[in-house]
Amino acid sequence: MIPGWGLYALSIFSWWLMAATKRQYHDSAANSNSPVFKSVSANRQAAQSFTTTDAYSISSVKILVYRFSLPETITVSIRAVSGDDPTGADLAVGTFDADAVTEDSGGEWKEITFDTPYELSASTKYTIHIRNEGTAHGVGPSLNWLGVSGSSSYPDGAGRYSFNGGAGWSSAAKDFNFETWGSDLIRQINLSSPANTATGIILQPLLQWSIDGVGAQDGDLLDIYIRKDDSSFTSADLIGSLVDAVLNSSLQIVAGLEYNATYYWQVQAAASAGGFGTLLTSVIWSFTTTTFRPPAVSIGDGGAGDFTGENNMLTKKRFIAAANNKIWYENL
Repeated sequence: MIPGWGLYALSIFSWWLMAATKRQYHDSAANSNSPVFKSVSANRQAAQSFTTTDAYSISSVKILVYRFSLPETITVSIRAVSGDDPTGADLAVGTFDADAVTEDSGGEWKEITFDTPYELSASTKYTIHIRNEGTAHGVGPSLNWLGVSGSSSYPDGAGRYSFNGGAGWSSAAKDFNFETWGSDLIRQINLSSPANTATGIILQPLLQWSIDGVGAQDGDLLDIYIRKDDSSFTSADLIGSLVDAVLNSSLQIVAGLEYNATYYWQVQAAASAGGFGTLLTSVIWSFTTTTFRPPAVSIGDGGAGDFTGENNMLTKKRFIAAANNKIWYENL
């Protein structure tokens, strides 16, 4: 890997990193619809549950809809489910002007981008929840969500509807047409030890780091750099090349360092399981090694704390040897 490349991956390729792709979807030929409206007598909402195959950051959904009259602003969100019913708070939410949607009963695909993307877990069921939270009208204006009647056209979820603003839900007897769009989760390498700018570090320190989010994955490879005095890393500063992040997920022992020297280090993403850019290089940290202290006799008053050296001098007084039931010694 080119030294320092990971530092610029996010900024240079931010447009690529954020590129969303179609994930879960149901796009069979529609043969029925359910209206979403808010009237003086009813608050009809609709939902379609879906099941993720992998973890990703959902940024938008597309729904196949048409309008009757002027239904005004429609809210679309992602929520957790109880069975197949929406439950809890919005995990991601967006709105759109339904007055601009086609009146053709064949419908159009309308994309709703969420205010803030949300990280969905793998193999987990969620729901797309659609409602009108505006002023109640007389019966009339509605947004109609197209789908396929029957209960098996989308096997990983179910269409639901509510007449009372989400207080209770029933089967819609259809699966609504939808698409979820999102990007792979961006994971960050985070350094942990030695602490940044730490001093008194031993000459064979253990470098430690972690990978946030879902952690290390098969296909993640790391390059580990350490350099004395500055962070202008070159290939000569590479102490770990293409390290398997799963097998060596959080440590690297370093040897051959000098006393009282400052070292800069970084763990770079050489490759990642989700493709280039889904694992981000760490920031650069530094540490300073311990100072060399030769043997010296401690001098002081025995309690004032004004010692000038460590009491680590080894003094040999007498050499002793034993053999054939005799002992020899020599004063040194």
